[in-house]
Amino acid sequence: MQMFRTAPSETADGPRLRRVKRAMALLALACLTALIYLAALVATMPASALSDLATMPRQVTALYGTIWQGRADLIDGYRIDWDHRPGALLGLRLAADATLQGPDTLLRGTVRVTPWTISARDVTGRAGPGLLALADGLAIAGCNTRAIVDVPYIALARSWAAAEGRIDVEAGDCTQNNGRIDPVPAMTLTLGTRSNDATGRLTTGDTLLAEASVKGDHRLTLTLHPAGSALIPGLPTGAPITLDYPF
Repeated sequence: MQMFRTAPSETADGPRLRRVKRAMALLALACLTALIYLAALVATMPASALSDLATMPRQVTALYGTIWQGRADLIDGYRIDWDHRPGALLGLRLAADATLQGPDTLLRGTVRVTPWTISARDVTGRAGPGLLALADGLAIAGCNTRAIVDVPYIALARSWAAAEGRIDVEAGDCTQNNGRIDPVPAMTLTLGTRSNDATGRLTTGDTLLAEASVKGDHRLTLTLHPAGSALIPGLPTGAPITLDYPF
């Protein structure tokens, strides 16, 4: 007896499943189209619109270009240029090549932002003493030291922080606001990662000056060792001084 195999009849769930898959594909396409449109809208928005959305720091004097590719002029002849990488949006993140430059400074790196992490990669170049004018609340009128920066990675997330690299500071002098001139030795800041924390060790030669850690629970802990305290007039040098700042 010859046997014949017949195709099973299509169940009622077949067309329904195809309709669901087709609807999901259309929804995904609509979301991707909306994301591309939103990115294009943001890309063409003038950078000056940022001043309408938020209060600009005093260090920013003017904004040019677009949010996608633009420039921020800072006080004392410094500027920040940025150029976003469009392909980063496919990974749900923003990425921009950025440059900070001025009379004595040239730093380059890539900044990346996701819903969970902000990071900077391949930050290299030289930093001059004029950058101190960009910081508020310092008791220093000026310095003549320079730094060489080589930081492959630094990041801060919701529950962890990480860093890798080093910053070498040349010897020089710093003038306090009261006119006092204090010598500054050559120093090296070495960055690293321990567990969920980013760490930093400031040394001069083989002498440890200070240690710092940015902890995963968003706290900055700074320990100033006696050799480091001796560089700051008025601080006790009998034992390490530890400060803790939540942020």
